[in-house]
Amino acid sequence: MAIKKTTTKSTPTKKSSSVGISILGGNKADMRKWEIESAMSTSQRASEIQKNAKLMNDVKKMAAEKAKEFTNIAAGKKI
Repeated sequence: MAIKKTTTKSTPTKKSSSVGISILGGNKADMRKWEIESAMSTSQRASEIQKNAKLMNDVKKMAAEKAKEFTNIAAGKKI
Protein backbone atom coordinates (compact mmCIF):
# COMPACT_ATOMS: atom_id res chain seq x y z
CA MET A 1 0.00 0.00 0.00
CA ALA A 2 1.51 3.29 -1.10
CA ILE A 3 1.48 6.30 1.15
CA LYS A 4 0.45 9.52 -0.52
CA LYS A 5 2.66 12.44 0.31
CA THR A 6 0.89 15.68 1.01
CA THR A 7 2.52 19.04 0.91
CA THR A 8 1.31 22.22 2.43
CA LYS A 9 1.98 25.67 1.13
CA SER A 10 3.15 28.12 3.68
CA THR A 11 1.46 31.46 3.54
CA PRO A 12 3.46 34.55 4.32
CA THR A 13 2.67 36.02 7.70
CA LYS A 14 1.56 39.59 7.97
CA LYS A 15 3.86 41.69 10.11
CA SER A 16 2.08 43.85 12.60
CA SER A 17 3.21 47.39 13.18
CA SER A 18 4.83 48.27 16.47
CA VAL A 19 2.28 51.04 17.00
CA GLY A 20 -0.82 50.26 19.04
CA ILE A 21 -1.79 47.93 21.82
CA SER A 22 -1.40 44.19 21.54
CA ILE A 23 -4.34 42.20 22.85
CA LEU A 24 -2.07 39.30 23.78
CA GLY A 25 0.45 41.37 25.70
CA GLY A 26 3.15 43.90 25.20
CA ASN A 27 6.85 43.81 25.26
CA LYS A 28 8.75 43.37 28.51
CA ALA A 29 9.34 47.10 28.99
CA ASP A 30 5.62 47.85 28.63
CA MET A 31 4.67 45.04 30.98
CA ARG A 32 7.22 46.22 33.56
CA LYS A 33 5.93 49.81 33.31
CA TRP A 34 2.36 48.60 33.89
CA GLU A 35 3.52 46.50 36.86
CA ILE A 36 5.29 49.50 38.42
CA GLU A 37 2.29 51.79 37.88
CA SER A 38 -0.02 49.21 39.41
CA ALA A 39 2.24 48.76 42.42
CA MET A 40 2.46 52.51 42.91
CA SER A 41 -1.33 52.81 42.79
CA THR A 42 -1.71 49.93 45.24
CA SER A 43 0.82 51.53 47.61
CA GLN A 44 -0.99 54.85 47.47
CA ARG A 45 -4.34 53.18 48.19
CA ALA A 46 -2.83 51.21 51.10
CA SER A 47 -1.53 54.45 52.57
CA GLU A 48 -4.97 56.06 52.26
CA ILE A 49 -6.60 53.07 53.96
CA GLN A 50 -4.09 53.07 56.82
CA LYS A 51 -4.78 56.76 57.49
CA ASN A 52 -8.54 56.09 57.80
CA ALA A 53 -8.95 54.88 61.42
CA LYS A 54 -12.58 53.76 61.07
CA LEU A 55 -11.88 51.79 57.91
CA MET A 56 -8.77 50.19 59.45
CA ASN A 57 -10.82 49.07 62.48
CA ASP A 58 -13.33 47.45 60.13
CA VAL A 59 -10.50 45.84 58.15
CA LYS A 60 -9.01 44.42 61.36
CA LYS A 61 -12.39 43.02 62.43
CA MET A 62 -12.90 41.34 59.07
CA ALA A 63 -9.34 39.99 59.10
CA ALA A 64 -9.98 38.45 62.53
CA GLU A 65 -13.20 36.83 61.25
CA LYS A 66 -11.41 35.44 58.20
CA ALA A 67 -8.54 34.16 60.35
CA LYS A 68 -11.06 32.32 62.54
CA GLU A 69 -12.71 30.80 59.44
CA PHE A 70 -9.34 29.64 58.09
CA THR A 71 -8.40 28.20 61.48
CA ASN A 72 -11.64 26.20 61.46
CA ILE A 73 -10.97 24.98 57.92
CA ALA A 74 -7.44 23.96 58.87
CA ALA A 75 -8.80 22.07 61.89
CA GLY A 76 -11.32 20.27 59.69
CA LYS A 77 -14.34 21.94 61.27
CA LYS A 78 -17.34 23.00 59.25
CA ILE A 79 -17.94 26.69 58.87
